[in-house]
Amino acid sequence: MTESHVLEVAIFKAKPGSNISQLREQLRETLCNFSGLIEFCGYCPLGDGQYADLVKWDSFDSAKAAAAAFEAGDPRFMPYMEAIEEVVFMGHFQPDTLNG
Repeated sequence: MTESHVLEVAIFKAKPGSNISQLREQLRETLCNFSGLIEFCGYCPLGDGQYADLVKWDSFDSAKAAAAAFEAGDPRFMPYMEAIEEVVFMGHFQPDTLNG
């Protein structure tokens, strides 16, 4: 079965004083330069200090390409990377075929 999309989930803590909302706008622009981006949504903490980014990609290969650039220190990601204190979780998921 061919995947319909891949969901990338990143949960992280930001450094004090970081303007994550503003940095997410830059991140969105950067992600748009990668093939396969379907949707990007950022979520703010409700008391635990953990942020969540959800990115929907058209394929696992597209998701891996952007993640590899991030991990390699691509300068387009640097402002966002520098604001992250700790990555709590990072993973990729596909839709459950039993629900489709």
